[in-house]
Amino acid sequence: MNKKLKYRSLVLGLLLGDLLVLGLSLWLTLFLRYWHLPAGNLFISHLVSFSSIFAVWLLVFYIADLYGRSFYLYRKSLVGFLLAAQAANGLIASVFFYFLPYYGITPKTILFIDILVSFVLLFLWRSAVKFSLKLNAKERLVLVGSGPEFKELAAELAQNEQYGFKIFRKIDSAQLAGDFANSGRQLFDEALAKEKNIIFVVESFKDLPKEAVEYFYDLMFKGMEFFNFQDFYESIFQYAPLSFVNDEWLLSNISSGPKDFYDLAKRLMDILAALFVGLVSLIFYPFIMIVIRLDDGGPVFFINSRVGQKNRVFKQFKFRTMCVNADARWLDKNDKQITRIGSFLRRTRLDELPQLWNVLKGDMSFVGPRPDFIEFAKTLEQRIPYYNIRNLIKPGLTGWAQINYRYGASVEDAYEKL
Repeated sequence: MNKKLKYRSLVLGLLLGDLLVLGLSLWLTLFLRYWHLPAGNLFISHLVSFSSIFAVWLLVFYIADLYGRSFYLYRKSLVGFLLAAQAANGLIASVFFYFLPYYGITPKTILFIDILVSFVLLFLWRSAVKFSLKLNAKERLVLVGSGPEFKELAAELAQNEQYGFKIFRKIDSAQLAGDFANSGRQLFDEALAKEKNIIFVVESFKDLPKEAVEYFYDLMFKGMEFFNFQDFYESIFQYAPLSFVNDEWLLSNISSGPKDFYDLAKRLMDILAALFVGLVSLIFYPFIMIVIRLDDGGPVFFINSRVGQKNRVFKQFKFRTMCVNADARWLDKNDKQITRIGSFLRRTRLDELPQLWNVLKGDMSFVGPRPDFIEFAKTLEQRIPYYNIRNLIKPGLTGWAQINYRYGASVEDAYEKL
């Protein structure tokens, strides 16, 4: 069984389900608008016009992390994020229909109804997925270990049945020390007497007594399944903690070798996406520039040096969110150096729109680790092992750490994000 494959299948299912829901929403919208079943040609003509809009909406869902691990577990507010995503989608659709003559229609009422209907249906669809995942949590686990990552994994699985696992028994490695034949083995025999189909996740075989390892070999021939702890941990959390990382792990898992086709395809996608998002977002620029100037009279843009791919330094462009001549230090979200309008721009990520120019220039990608200030990069390289490995790839507008964690305000935050 491949948990990564299962997760990817779920994401693909969510994507296809969302697409079908958007199509159904459009059909219901036409019904509500005209109060009769929409004729085939009416629905098809609107579906053709809305098809490219729906593709962009799915991209917005992706940016909003609606296909990410957080929503796989439903930890974040589904209602709140769907509302925000659909509000953004409404603005984007308005730009499409009213500023691009290609579409030939300006569906004011239909667009408004469709936004509301699709929000309701998407919420019902995602809630049904959550309920289904919880019902199907059938695979029983026996966890064997005692370290901090082991405890973290056990707590995560206990709180989220959506992974498809239930902890049947948790055994501390220390309980297996000593007389395994009489005391340690009994712990497993009791579990196997109640449940035959069990999956074992063992933190470290080398820390177990020889008798325990031999016992596990016997269980393997009886059909029991064992998972490598590191692989299992990474499939659940979607990252490897630094305690797993050493020279051997890096050389085995990370390579900067030639990937010509992948790099070319990714670069092409970056250019197309930056051009599209950049053109659509131009409508916001005058308003943002005016409010920044009115706020404190300072410059509109903040241009600074950042560390990019292969440690090359580049100039990054952003809308200014801090006071003029602010100190170069880590900030928290309520820092006094952040201006009034800057706080709003940071929360909405609108301050990062000028970085689309960096994407077009090739300094950055859409997805990748966030680029560091030069001073911060030097500090973090000294404090965190293997930190500069992140610079093997291009920095990005958004990435795994930005989606899953708050704004980094310390070396400790950087350690966790790495």
